[in-house]
Amino acid sequence: SPDGLRSNVQGITAQRLPASAQLPAPDPAARAAAQTQIDQWLRQPIDSDIAVRIALLNNAGLQSRMAALGVMDAQRVQALTLPNPQLTLGRFAGGGERAIERQLGFSLLDLLTLPWRTRWQGLQIEQATLAAGQDVLRLAADTRRAWLRAVAAQQVLATHERMVEATEAGGELAARMARVGNWSRLQQARQMTVQQDAAAQLARARLAATLEREQLTRLMGLWGTQTQYSLVDQLPPLPAKAEALLSSKDIETTALRERLDVQALRRSLDAVADRQGWSGAGQVFGDIGVTYSRNTATETATGRSAVTRGWELDLPIPLFDWGG
Repeated sequence: SPDGLRSNVQGITAQRLPASAQLPAPDPAARAAAQTQIDQWLRQPIDSDIAVRIALLNNAGLQSRMAALGVMDAQRVQALTLPNPQLTLGRFAGGGERAIERQLGFSLLDLLTLPWRTRWQGLQIEQATLAAGQDVLRLAADTRRAWLRAVAAQQVLATHERMVEATEAGGELAARMARVGNWSRLQQARQMTVQQDAAAQLARARLAATLEREQLTRLMGLWGTQTQYSLVDQLPPLPAKAEALLSSKDIETTALRERLDVQALRRSLDAVADRQGWSGAGQVFGDIGVTYSRNTATETATGRSAVTRGWELDLPIPLFDWGG
């Protein structure tokens, strides 16, 4: 496949990804264009769809997975290539005679099983494509989840910052009230406790926001100056039909039917069942070979030559090992 089966993966995942989301391309020009697009996206506040698009283009793990899929496709083509014949040459002399042997042979079993191997390789590639599609959807879901947690942590941090400002104002008021004698030292200490507790909660919220942002950054594959991006200020509203979806009785059936990893496991099971019969026959008979021979024998004294032609069939006899 010219694109390493990326178009196949794109086809089975397009309906479940944001609009215009693309997978990483192998050629340098497309990767440079993708980096330019990512830099443009990073200049604006990132929403969930943009985060998913950046992750699909820039995540190093997904790029490795797509490259491995292209390698499997190349191995499939290699496995379906006709086997190379073997040429054997020999020269023997003795007893007043010189003999030259020429043999051309190839594996008959590899040739006979080519249609079946084509089908098996197709099942394996389909399984690998579905598994890669599941990895794409998993990355998209993880990125969207990380974006939600990062934005939520950012909102929580902003709330705690306002709380600290309020408690600092309350602490200043308590100090003034205590100086003029309107508050006791106990009331002032209680206000200071509230202020210190708000400061501790702010530190925990700041740490949580940093951790969630780092997780999102890692999924999007950003580093260096690219990590100075900004997120939107608020989470999106909940879907209007969320309760109807959660209460559906067909969730399990839909999951078993739509999950790409389950479909990949089914393809793997089909391939194993289809190859089982040929696997048993291969254990018993091994490899079958066909050889064409053309031999020349020359008498050294007279120079007379005799040419013999024929063919040979190499067939193992299962006398001792039946593959049990």
